[in-house]
Amino acid sequence: MATNKMLIILTTGAEDRGNRATLAFSMGMAAQISGVAATIYLTMNGAVWSRERSWDGVQVDGFAPLTTYVGQFIESGGRVLVCSPCDAAQCAVGDNAAAPRPAPLMAGAELCGVGHVVDLALEASVITL
Repeated sequence: MATNKMLIILTTGAEDRGNRATLAFSMGMAAQISGVAATIYLTMNGAVWSRERSWDGVQVDGFAPLTTYVGQFIESGGRVLVCSPCDAAQCAVGDNAAAPRPAPLMAGAELCGVGHVVDLALEASVITL
């Protein structure tokens, strides 16, 4: 089934040093350039990439820095959705007052529930990383 929409589901956080995040955002950017509306859904450990500056200093051999792909993806109209429960679990501040505050949600990112993602998946080509 051919579609003009792509949903990229990113479940991996910094544990792979940004390899899958780089692939997700570079693939999303390539889709946007090709005229395919791309949405990246950050869930499970991948929710950590929703925070401003979380991608600073991440660069995978053979690719531009992750910050480049994130910026270009957002500027080109790419959509970033963040699993609300995962955001709370992965990016929450503990009860300890000395715990560092999480960075703000990246500009343009939207918190959403899984029902919305299911609706999107029914209309798009889906890739999970």
